[in-house]
Parts: sequence; structure tokens; C-alpha cells
Amino acid sequence: MQTKDSGYTVLLVAVACLLAWNVTSARPAAVAALPPAPAAAGSISVSGSSAIRVQPDRVVIMFGVETFAQTPRASQSQNARLGQAIIAAIRAQQVAERDIATADLIIQPRYEDYDRNIINGYGTRTTIAVTLRDVQRLEPVLVTALEAGATTVDGIEFSVTNLRQLRDRARNQAVQAALEKARDMAAAAGMTVGSVTAINEGSGNYYFGSWYGNRQWTNYQNVVQDLAAEGAITLEDGSISLGQIVVKAEVSLTASLVAQ
Repeated sequence: MQTKDSGYTVLLVAVACLLAWNVTSARPAAVAALPPAPAAAGSISVSGSSAIRVQPDRVVIMFGVETFAQTPRASQSQNARLGQAIIAAIRAQQVAERDIATADLIIQPRYEDYDRNIINGYGTRTTIAVTLRDVQRLEPVLVTALEAGATTVDGIEFSVTNLRQLRDRARNQAVQAALEKARDMAAAAGMTVGSVTAINEGSGNYYFGSWYGNRQWTNYQNVVQDLAAEGAITLEDGSISLGQIVVKAEVSLTASLVAQ
């Protein structure tokens, strides 16, 4: 009986030793198959920018219409008649009704003596915004409106219809420029760029060129009107140059560095 138990015990010990040998012998092979982890060597922060130049394909003209009369009603009535005549003249220049809008209306007293609060009449001012989808129509519409009674030109603003697509393209190019810069700087220091850990987009503004200086609009991003750009459109008599729209994008990013 003891002999059988002893033989069974020896068999169990042999099996345990065999399993332990297999595990021990296989472990170095598994460890050796894993590549060494790259050593992190800090991080790098860079910026990138991009600019795309395009010809404007849309123009917005702001016309001012001013009238004066002894009473507010008379002043407003005169202004309305004059504004209707101007709008009719503009529509005759093949401008659609949907592209003509009254953007502002102000009625205010005119004082003969501010100290004694003596009013000598009332002035009314309206602003008519005209959108031209053919930039070549700028000069004829401008002259026609002034001849019809517009008293001022408050601004001429150039833009592009596919701003969103141009902005996305400029932003992608800015990211690629930042990555190229990071790789070049890392290579010069004997390192490589690892994963990107942060990307930030720079803020921008939309600047339209106008006869009265640049008018800033913060609801557009990274677009600049360049009135002196090369290749600008010049109208037939050479009096107005439409310039180019410059769509700009700026980004900054941070990436990890890996020692070579």
C-alpha cells in the first residue's frame, strides 16, 4: 500500500516539475519578442499658419440717404420717397430685389441752440445695403445710386461665397505646416515627434477693405481683404481695384518627443 502511494507521489512531483520547466522556459521567449519601449524625451510646442488668396466674387455696398425737414413726419416721408427712387434705379441695373435691403433708419432732431434746447428741424437717415453677386457691376451700380439721390457711400465690402471651404482648407494647411516644423526641429535635435497631445486654433477677424478704411467684423474668422494684392481685378476705366481675399488660418500644437 505504501509502495503504491509513494509511486503516485513521485508521479505528481514529476508532472509539477515538467509544467514549471515549460513555463520558465517559455517566459524569456515572450519577453524577448516585445520591442523596447521608446524613451520619452519631453514635448515640443509649435505654431503653423496658412494663407489662401482668391478673387472676390461678392460685393456689398452701403449707401446713405439723408433728408431734412421741419417735422419728423415730413423728414421721414422725404427720405422714404428718395430711398424708393434709389432702389428703383438700382433694380434697373439688374440687381435682384432680395439683394437690396434697408439696413438702418435714424430720425433725430437738429438743434439751433443746444444750450437752450432749440430745435430747428429733424434729420432722417437710412442705409441701403446692396449685394452684388457679379463684381463687375460695382461701378455702374455705384454711379447709378449716387445719381438717383444717395448722399453718401458708407462702405464697399468684398467677400467670397465659399468662405467655409476656403477656411477649412487653410486650417488643414496650417496644421500640416505646424507638423512639418515640429518634425524638422525634432530631427535637428536628434529626436522624433511622437503623438500630438494638444491642438489650438488661433482667433481671427474678417477685414473688408472699403473706401473709408478697414471695417472689422469679428463674426468671421481668419479672412483679410488685401486691396493691394497682385493680380487684382481692375474695372474698365481703372478707377476701382477689387483686390484679393486672403483666407488665413493659424494653429498651435504640442506633441511628445522621442529620443532616437
